[in-house]
Amino acid sequence: MSMKREKPQMFDMTGKAALVTGGASGIGWACAQALAAAGAKVAIVDRDSDQGNQAADALADAGATATFVDAELADPDQAEAAVAAVEQAFGRLDAAVNAAGILGPTGPLHALDRDAYKAAMANNLDSVVWCMQHEIAAMLRTVQAGGEAGDGAGGSIVNISSAAGVVGFPSCPTYTAGKHAIIGLTRTAAVDYATQGVRVNAIAPGGVDTPLIRSTTCATAEGRATIEGLHPMQRLAQPSEMAGAALYLCSKAASFVTGAVIPVDGGWTAQ
Repeated sequence: MSMKREKPQMFDMTGKAALVTGGASGIGWACAQALAAAGAKVAIVDRDSDQGNQAADALADAGATATFVDAELADPDQAEAAVAAVEQAFGRLDAAVNAAGILGPTGPLHALDRDAYKAAMANNLDSVVWCMQHEIAAMLRTVQAGGEAGDGAGGSIVNISSAAGVVGFPSCPTYTAGKHAIIGLTRTAAVDYATQGVRVNAIAPGGVDTPLIRSTTCATAEGRATIEGLHPMQRLAQPSEMAGAALYLCSKAASFVTGAVIPVDGGWTAQ
């Protein structure tokens, strides 16, 4: 007896709606492209309106359903409004990648500027808290409307932490503290919503070749060599290498994965 087997579409996001914060560039833009290529409707949420609109237009030109939402996510009211705008545009929310963030102040802790610290934590941690609040609420509505929680679909949130959220990163106390906190937030939310159809996971990237790193720690050839040397693979990652992990976590392929922190760091934290 023969049986015809269809190729499993484990990463198919057709019919799903996703939002990506910080989606106008870097890791966020790569994640937006990966989700769109998998069939999802994608909302790019960013405070850079020019680049954000260009990114959404590029997705639409490639055949995806895409929109841009202008928001300063460190402001809790704007974060709430952004998620509401996505839910209104697409009628549901199935996946969210929270990728917005900055490096913030560098240098020794005893010399840390208070205002710079507050601004960095607002961008890197507070924005994730405010977004998750409303992303989770929207996903619970989607699950309740569609009854999908039992088949491993439901909602999925992917928070972009960092290798610096797993180990210490010299001279970056604010960035390191914020990225560690994201992991704690991820794990707690994963436990709280595990039976309600919402999965919450994090990615811990190593150095990724983005505009942010090129303008900060890798702004010089010496700086880039130092960062590359932290990785056993002796190179920076490409944003698309982070997007692959994010797509996996957003998809049904990761239906039994929640509370996980996946290092995508070229071996950095394995040392």
